[in-house]
Amino acid sequence: MAPLSADARPTLRPRLRLVVILLLALVTASVMGNRGLLRLYEMRRARTALTREIGELAAANAALAEEVRALRTDPARIEAIAREELGLVKPGELVYEFRATPRPPAPIEAR
Repeated sequence: MAPLSADARPTLRPRLRLVVILLLALVTASVMGNRGLLRLYEMRRARTALTREIGELAAANAALAEEVRALRTDPARIEAIAREELGLVKPGELVYEFRATPRPPAPIEAR
């Protein structure tokens, strides 16, 4: 292959530099840009987290729907909540209350 003439050599280097600079800019934009690979990775991680959260919320929603159904239709469940949370009793039942005796304060040791 014949060596490049003195006239052809100077025009080749600036073109090569321009091509290298454009390639570097393209690679940088494809990795770091708004639609780059890093952004794609972040969005996939966020989608996975949101999908997991949706599943958890759907399970919690189903449990709450079952609780609502039980509260509307199950007399035993209604009675249990009335007794536990409201302290209600049936007529004729005896209620025993046990009160804890206050403990004396622990002695403080002098140092």
